[in-house]
Amino acid sequence: MLRELCIKNVAVIDTLTVPFVPGLNVLTGETGAGKSILIDALQLVLGARSSEDLLRSGAEEAVVEAAFDPPEDPAGLALLAAEGIAVDPGEFLVLRRHVFRDGKSKAYVGGRLTSAATLRALSEYLVDIHGQHPGQPLLDPRRHREFVDALAGILSETAAYRERFVAWQGLQRERDALLDLERERERRTESLEFQRRELEGAHLAPDEEEALAAERAILANHERLFSTVERAYVALEESEDAVLTRLGPLATRLREAAAIDLRLRAVLEALETALVHLGEAARGLRDYRGRIEFDPQRLERIEARLHEIGKLKRKYGGGVVELLARLAGVCRDLEALERSEARLQDVERALGESGAELLQRAAALSAARRGAAQALQKAVLAELTELGMAKAAFEVRVATAAGDEAALGPHGLDAVELLISPNPGEPVKPLHKIASGGELSRVMLAIRTILADADRTPTVIFDEVDAGIGGSMGEVVGRKLWAASRRHQVLCVTHLPQIACFGDQHLVVQKRNPADRTETTVRTLSVEERPREVARMLGGGGRSGTALDHANELLAAALRLKRRSKGLSR
Repeated sequence: MLRELCIKNVAVIDTLTVPFVPGLNVLTGETGAGKSILIDALQLVLGARSSEDLLRSGAEEAVVEAAFDPPEDPAGLALLAAEGIAVDPGEFLVLRRHVFRDGKSKAYVGGRLTSAATLRALSEYLVDIHGQHPGQPLLDPRRHREFVDALAGILSETAAYRERFVAWQGLQRERDALLDLERERERRTESLEFQRRELEGAHLAPDEEEALAAERAILANHERLFSTVERAYVALEESEDAVLTRLGPLATRLREAAAIDLRLRAVLEALETALVHLGEAARGLRDYRGRIEFDPQRLERIEARLHEIGKLKRKYGGGVVELLARLAGVCRDLEALERSEARLQDVERALGESGAELLQRAAALSAARRGAAQALQKAVLAELTELGMAKAAFEVRVATAAGDEAALGPHGLDAVELLISPNPGEPVKPLHKIASGGELSRVMLAIRTILADADRTPTVIFDEVDAGIGGSMGEVVGRKLWAASRRHQVLCVTHLPQIACFGDQHLVVQKRNPADRTETTVRTLSVEERPREVARMLGGGGRSGTALDHANELLAAALRLKRRSKGLSR
C-alpha cells in the first residue's frame, strides 16, 4: 500500500509530504485547493506522461516520490527481479520521478534508474485510480476479463491456460521453421553433401599445410643448401688446412703446458670441448650431405597439394583448422536435416494434442466466464441501485469466438467488455464512451465491493465518486468505501461530509498565500479538528454551532456503523 507521497515544485505545491495509513484515507478541501494536483502527482510517479506545465512557476525541476509496501503479487515481484531491483525485508519500495523544464524526465525505482514504462508496468500491481483521469483500469477491456475471471474463481486456471498457450505458440514457430527447412531440404542437402564430399576428399590434417610449406622451402633451395653444407664440411675436416686438423696439434701443445701450469687446465678443457663439438658438427654435415637429394616430382606434388588447400581456404574462408570445423558443421547440419522430418512429425503430433487440450480448457473458461458474467452483472446492478444509479442499465458481455484453433488467444476464446447506460431508454455502450468520472468511480466501487476477496490491488483511489449524488446517498457510498478499505487501502477525494466521516485518516487540502504566492498544503486532522472540517463541508463555515452539532452527529453515526461492521457495537 501507499505509505507516503512527497512532492516538490509541482503546480502550486512547493514542498509537501503526505502520509497515508491502512484503511480509508479521505481528502477534503475547498474547490480549487489542489486535491486533483495530488492525484496528478501520484499518476506522474506511476509513469504518466510528463509535461513542463506541471512545474511550479520559476522552478527548473519537479520531483515526486512515493513509498509503497512491496507488491505481494508474484508477477509484480517478477517484474522487479527482471529489472534487477531488490527490496530488502522491512524496507519500502520507493518510486521517484523527476520532470525538467525542457519536458524531459527521469524515473527511479528503489534508487535504480529506470524508464517511465517500467513505472507504468509496476503501477498495475500497486494502485488503481478511478475518476476523471486517463488510463483508468475500468476503461481497459483486458481488466474487464480479469474482473469476470476473479468472480468465477478461475485466475489460476487462466494462468495455466496461458502457460500452455505460450508453449503451443512455441511449437507453431518450430513447426513453421521445420516446414521452411523441409521446402529447402533437397537444395540444402545437395549443397551440404557437395561441401562434405569436397572437404572430406581433401583429407586435411591440422598441421599439414605448415609441414608441406617447410618441405617445399627445402626442395626449392636444394642447390644452395648443398653448396653451403659442402663448403662448411670441407673447411672443418677435409681440406689441407681444415680447422680440426690445425686444432689437434695445438691441443697437444696446450696439454703439455697445462701439465706445467695448472692454471691452463680450464683453457685446455674449453678447447677440448670445442674439438668434440666441432667433430660432431663435421659428422652432421657429412651425414646431411650424404642424404640430401633433389626430387622435382616431390616438389611438384607439394606445390599441387598447397594449391588445393589454398583453393579451399579461399572458397570457404579461414585456415585448415577452420576448414575442418566447417566440415564438422556440415556433417551436423546433414544429420539435423535427416532428423528434421521425424521432428516435424513429432511437432505436428504435439501441436494437435496441445491444440485439442487448449480448446477444451478455453471452452471450460468460456463456460465459467458466461456464468460469472451473469452473476457480476446482477451484483453490479444491485450495488449501483444502492449507490444512486437505480435507473442505470449494466451489461457484462462475453463474446466467444468460434471454437477452432485459429480463434485461440492468450486468454482463451473470449472478449469481455463492460457496458453501461446511465439513462433509461438508452442502449448500453462501452464505459469509455458514455460514463462520467463519478459514474465510473461508482461502477468501480461496486465491482470492488463484489470482488473484495479476489482483487489483489493493494491501493485503490476514488476521485469524484460523489459526483451527482446527495447527502443521503453519500452515507451509502461512504459505508461501501469503508467496507472496501477493510481489504484494500482506499484513498478518496470527496466533497461530501457523509463520506468524509467514514475516513480512518482525514487529510485536508488548503491553499495559502505566503509572500503573495499561492501554495497548496495538506494537513492530517486530529480527532478534535475533524468536526470543524465536516461542518465547513456542510456549509457552516466550520464555526456555526448548528453545523458543528450536525458534524459531530455524522461522525458519531459513522463510528457506530463502523463498529457494528466490526462486530463491536456497544
